[in-house]
Amino acid sequence: MLHDLIGGLKPDEDCDPMTESDVSRRSFVKGAAAGSIALAAASATSAGLVGLTTADAAPAKNKVAILGGGIAGLTAAHELVERGFDVTIYERRAWGGKARSIETPIPPTGGRKPLPGEHGFRFFPGFYQAIPDTMKRIPFPGNANGVADNLVAALTATAEQTTGAPITLPFAINNDAIGLAANPLKVINTLLGGMTWIPKIPVPDMLKLAQRLLVFFTSCDARRLDQWEHTSFKDFVKMDGKNANYELIISTVTRTLVAAKEDKASARTICNMGEAFLLNIINRGNSGRFPDQVLNGPTSDVWITPWLNYLQGKGVKFQLGAELQSLSVANGQISGAVIKDASGATGTVQADWYVHALAPEQAVKYFNNDILNLDPNLAKVQKIFVDWMTGIQFFLNTDKPIAAGHIGFIQSPWRLTGIEQNQFWKNKVATTYGDGNVKDILSVDISDWDTPGVLVKKTAKKCSPDEIAKEVWHQITMTQGNVPTLGNTIGDKNLVAWYLDPAIRWDASAGVNTNDDPLMINTAGSWDNRPVAKTAIPNFFLAGDYLRNNIDLATMEGANEGGRNAANAILDASGSDATKATLWPHQTIKEFDGARALDAVRYKAGMRNILDV
Repeated sequence: MLHDLIGGLKPDEDCDPMTESDVSRRSFVKGAAAGSIALAAASATSAGLVGLTTADAAPAKNKVAILGGGIAGLTAAHELVERGFDVTIYERRAWGGKARSIETPIPPTGGRKPLPGEHGFRFFPGFYQAIPDTMKRIPFPGNANGVADNLVAALTATAEQTTGAPITLPFAINNDAIGLAANPLKVINTLLGGMTWIPKIPVPDMLKLAQRLLVFFTSCDARRLDQWEHTSFKDFVKMDGKNANYELIISTVTRTLVAAKEDKASARTICNMGEAFLLNIINRGNSGRFPDQVLNGPTSDVWITPWLNYLQGKGVKFQLGAELQSLSVANGQISGAVIKDASGATGTVQADWYVHALAPEQAVKYFNNDILNLDPNLAKVQKIFVDWMTGIQFFLNTDKPIAAGHIGFIQSPWRLTGIEQNQFWKNKVATTYGDGNVKDILSVDISDWDTPGVLVKKTAKKCSPDEIAKEVWHQITMTQGNVPTLGNTIGDKNLVAWYLDPAIRWDASAGVNTNDDPLMINTAGSWDNRPVAKTAIPNFFLAGDYLRNNIDLATMEGANEGGRNAANAILDASGSDATKATLWPHQTIKEFDGARALDAVRYKAGMRNILDV
């Protein structure tokens, strides 16, 4: 049975809390020892990526201490070191934060690498701008556009359901690109699946959703930031409980595409993403990138480690196992950061500029009274809401995928989404990772930790790792065997092992999990509590996806934008004349410009949007 199949990979038993740092350190050192830093530097020179035209414009006070080595911290380091600053990053656990790959404890054989796990599968919508720009500036052997060339298209999205055939939809209006014409089975499945859903959602409900989206698309910026920011998406689209299928579709889409809960997230956040996806699908605002892209290998292999190599080649210094203990204040500014290093020794780091690049629930721990007296607005960060969205990997003995892109298991109580990785990876799983028996990795995100499961009958927060794996696998496979299918399926015979994100820690005595890496959720009105990079403390700056940013969502893009904002704030504060890091505004649908201009007049006059009836 499943329990027997998945034994031996239990994070609560086999993953010591310090193991991941050791693994990350070991992987980075090995890469450097192999000469990858020299290769990166040489590639950078040949590609013209070494620096900007004003790369040596840093002033005399140019020493920067970055506290946190996730995407935000690495981005700030990238932008600053290319502008001549002296940068050191201090990271407690592992480089790359929630975006990193995690080496699993399954022993590899035959010279292969350990099977990779992750916090959650990667997803790079075409409307991301900051991340691809950074990737282009990270050299990668054989790639003309650096790490950016490691992004490949995921052509379709599939909805798996327990009461009908899977529905496969293109991620772009381009019949030649989507590949459906070459796979009639997907077309047949989609027609069959669609016929099961069309009768379930009354036309008036679908018209209601379209009307509400038009209200947002024709709303001026002021109305969006005021009225719709303070309205939950659930209330905005008028989910009144009368049609369960209408609400299921809305819930699944919000939790799948933007990792948010419809009853908590603001209408502005969700509709902004809907607008961006719509523009993406019609090939606007994406700089020619496909609407849905994924990496062609494990995140650390094809992005994070090359990034570290490049930054070290540029002069960035890395301190892994360095945990921030406290921040000192003197003369109205930060005078030092007390750090405990990997050996357990404690010392004070002094710099000209400090970048606090931690997650919001971690950042607030260091905002002591001295800091809050200097900047009382930082107290609002405590009001930012975090929730759970965490990954589990299932290692399979088949390389025949059930879907050609991202999968939403639309009737799963735990709101599961996933993707099968091998089809996208340049170096295939069986030949590169593990012991050769694993041929594919189904990476799944669990979005709802507070609803009882089908098999275990408990919420995920109250399930042991074994129980979580059993329940998730059951919710996935019940969409595979209960309805006729014309495509590939997976079942117990295909499961080799599983790996749960080690951030989930099971307390057997209390019967409950804790989560070291929750996700910030843009709740209605949260913009008011979210700070900007520049604080009231002259030498103290923030970086992270929880800051106010144009993407307005807790994502890698938001973290990258946060790092850019911190770098730009330091450029201003230091008097540097270097070119600022580029930022991209949110794009709107130009066909509604006239309606948005009219709405600006109506909003100023205290009137509703003209379509808000």
